[in-house]
Amino acid sequence: MSANRFLSGLPAEERARLRPYLEPVALEFNQALVEFDQPFEHVYFLETAVTATVVHTSEGDTIEVGMMGSEGFVGLSALYGVRRSNATVLVQMAGSALRMRVADFDAHVRARGGPAYEVLLRYANFFAAAVQQHAACNATHNIESRMSRWILMTHDRVGDGGFPLTQEYLAVMLGVRRPTVSEIAQKMRESGLIDYTRGSFVVTDRPRLEERSCDCYLIIREQLERTFDGERPSEVLDFARPTPFTPA
Repeated sequence: MSANRFLSGLPAEERARLRPYLEPVALEFNQALVEFDQPFEHVYFLETAVTATVVHTSEGDTIEVGMMGSEGFVGLSALYGVRRSNATVLVQMAGSALRMRVADFDAHVRARGGPAYEVLLRYANFFAAAVQQHAACNATHNIESRMSRWILMTHDRVGDGGFPLTQEYLAVMLGVRRPTVSEIAQKMRESGLIDYTRGSFVVTDRPRLEERSCDCYLIIREQLERTFDGERPSEVLDFARPTPFTPA
C-alpha cells in the first residue's frame, strides 16, 4: 500500500503494474517541484509532504492558489501531454513522496489509460475547481476567514498535533503583510482556537475554528471527497495515511 490516497485506492493489479516506476523521495521545505512555464522531468505522488501551488505577480508578490497533501499529484500538465508546468508548486511541509519519470508516466499511465488515468482525470477536475474557489476566496473574504481556512486545510493534511509554520510564511501564502497575520494569530490564540510558538502552530479548538472559516473550506473539502469516495459524508473525510510501500 502507498501512503498516497490516489495510489492506495487503485486496484491491486494496477498498483503492482506501476510499482517499478515509482521512486521514494524526501522533499524539503520550500523545494520547487515544478516551476511556471518550465519543463519538468518528474511527477510526484505526495505521501506525508504538503505542497502549495502558487502564482507570482509582476509586483513580486507570491499568493497560494492551491494546496495538496496525501491526496495530491504534482505535475498535472503531464496528464495532458504537456511537459511545461502551468504553475509553481513549492513544498510547504517537508515529507515523503513517490516520484515517477514523465517518460514513464506518458507510457504507463497517460498512453495506456485505465484506472490510474481515470482517477487522475477526476483529480485534475477537482483541483481546477479548488483553484477557482481559492481565487474567489482571496478576492472576497476577509483575512481572518481565509487564514482559518488555510489552517484547517493544513491541519487536515498533517493530522493532530502541531505543524511547522512561521507567520512570515503564512503571510506570503495569504498575500498579506506579516503584522496582519500576527495580529489575527494573537486574537485566535487569546480565543483558544490555536496555540503557537516560533515556527509551530497547534489547532486547539477545531470546531470553533471551522466557525470562523468561510464556506470555501467545506466546499473544497466536499469536492475532494467526491473525487475519491463520494458516498461518504464530509464529517468523516479521512486523510489517514496507510503504511508506505517500497517500490521495487
